[in-house]
Amino acid sequence: MLQPNISPRTIETNRNNKNSRSQDKKIWPLFSNFSVPERNEKRSEIICPMQIQLARPRAIKGTLLGPREVNNSWRDGNPDINDQESFHRAISPILAVAQIFALLPVLNIRNPSPAKLCFKRISIRTFYTTAVIVMLFFMTYTAFIHMITTLRAETFVQDGGIATATGGIMFYGNSLMGTVLFFRLAPKWIALQREWRMMERFFNSCKYPQVRLRWKFMLITAMIMIPAALEHTLSVVKAIPDSSEFPYNNGTWREYVEIYTDRSHAFTYTTVKFSTALGIFYFIISKIATFTWNFTDLFVILVSTGLAERYKHLNQVVLTGGKSDCSNLDWRQLREQYAALSSLVKHADNVVSPIILLSFTNNLYFICLQLLNGLSPKGTSIIMTLYFFASFAFLIGRTVSVTLLTARINDQSKLALPAIYSCPASCFTNETQRLQLQLTSDEVVMTGLKFFSITRNFMLAVAGAILTYEVVLLQFNVAMAK
Repeated sequence: MLQPNISPRTIETNRNNKNSRSQDKKIWPLFSNFSVPERNEKRSEIICPMQIQLARPRAIKGTLLGPREVNNSWRDGNPDINDQESFHRAISPILAVAQIFALLPVLNIRNPSPAKLCFKRISIRTFYTTAVIVMLFFMTYTAFIHMITTLRAETFVQDGGIATATGGIMFYGNSLMGTVLFFRLAPKWIALQREWRMMERFFNSCKYPQVRLRWKFMLITAMIMIPAALEHTLSVVKAIPDSSEFPYNNGTWREYVEIYTDRSHAFTYTTVKFSTALGIFYFIISKIATFTWNFTDLFVILVSTGLAERYKHLNQVVLTGGKSDCSNLDWRQLREQYAALSSLVKHADNVVSPIILLSFTNNLYFICLQLLNGLSPKGTSIIMTLYFFASFAFLIGRTVSVTLLTARINDQSKLALPAIYSCPASCFTNETQRLQLQLTSDEVVMTGLKFFSITRNFMLAVAGAILTYEVVLLQFNVAMAK
C-alpha cells in the first residue's frame, strides 16, 4: 500500500495543534467523568493533562515516592488521614449514626478516605435496611387502608377529619420513601464522594485557606436534632396515659402500651388487632420513622453547606485580590476552579434532588396539617397546647433553614461578580472575561428533581403554597362534614 508523503515539519505542526487543543480543554467534564478504576480494570491510555496532575501527583519533597507510589497511597487513603476538614471526614460521624436507623448502607463509612467506601448488595447493612423497609411498608399499608376507610365513612369529622385520615400514611409513607431513596443513593454516594475528594485535593494544591466543616456540621446537627428530640418527646408524653385513668392507680405496663398505641397508632386497628408485641413494635418503628423524617432535612442542609462553603472561600480569594490589584490573580486557575465546583454542584444535584423533593413535600404537608389542627383544636390540656406550638414552630424553623441554607449555593455562586466588574481594564484579560461570562450564564442551584430551583425567592413561593393548601384543606373538611 502506498503511504502518503508527509514531511516531518507537518507532523510536528499537527502534534503542537493537538497539544494546544488538549490544554484548552474545558475543566468541568473532568470531575464528572472521573471514576476510580476497579482492581482488574485497565486505565485508559488517553488522559487529559489535568487528570494526570490529579491522578498522579508529583513526588513529594523529602520522600522517595514517585508518581505511581503517590497515586497508590491516595488509593489506599493515606493522604486523607491528616485532612480532618474534608467533607467526607466531617459528615461521616453523622452518617454513621444514620446507619443505626437503616439509612445509607455504605460500608467503611468511618474510613478517612472515600476510596475505601463500598456498597455490597449482600451484606448485613443492606439486609438490615431491607428489613426496615419491609416494616415501614407494613405500617404504610395499614395507614393506607385506614385512610380509605375514614374518607368514605359518614363519621369523617368525628373520626378526626383529614388530619387523622392522612397523618399516618404521610408520616410512614415519607419514612418509607426516605429509606428507599437513601438505599438507592448508597452506590451513587460513593462516586460523589470520590469526585468531591478530587475537587478538594485540586483546591488544596493551590494553597488556599482550608474550609472548616467539622464544627459547622456538628453545630447544624445539634440545632436540628435536639429540637427534633424535644418535639418527639412531647408527642410521646402527649400519648402516655395518666395514672388517674386507671382505677386504684394499679395499671400494668401492658395497659400503658395499649393506651399509648390507641392514641398514637389508632389507624392500625382498621387492619390488625392490638397485641402487646405489636404495641412494642409500633413504638420502635415510630422512632426509626421519626429519625428518617428529621434526617432528610439535615442531610440536604449538610450537603448544601459543604458546597456553599467551598464557594465562599473561593469568593474570598477573588474579593481579596480585587481590592488590591487584580493583576495578582490567576484568572485561568480561578475559572477552572469555579467550573470544577459548578460541575460538582450539578453532580450533587442529580444525586440528592429526589431527597430534596421529598423533604419539601413532607414539610409542606405537615405545616399545613399542624396549622389545620391549630385552627380546629380538639384538646384543651397544657401538654396538647404546648406540643402544638412547639411542633409548629419546629416545622417552620426547619423548613426555613433548609430553604435558606440550600439557597446559599446560588447566592455564593454569583458573589464574585462585583469584583470582576470593578477589575481595571489593564488587568481584564480573556480569562477574566470568560470567568465573568461563566458566572453570569451558569445557573448553579440545587433543585427538587428539576421541578423547582431552590433560591431565596423560592421561600415566598413556599409561603404562598402553604396558605393556598391551608384554605383547600379547610374547605375540604367543611365539605366532608356536610
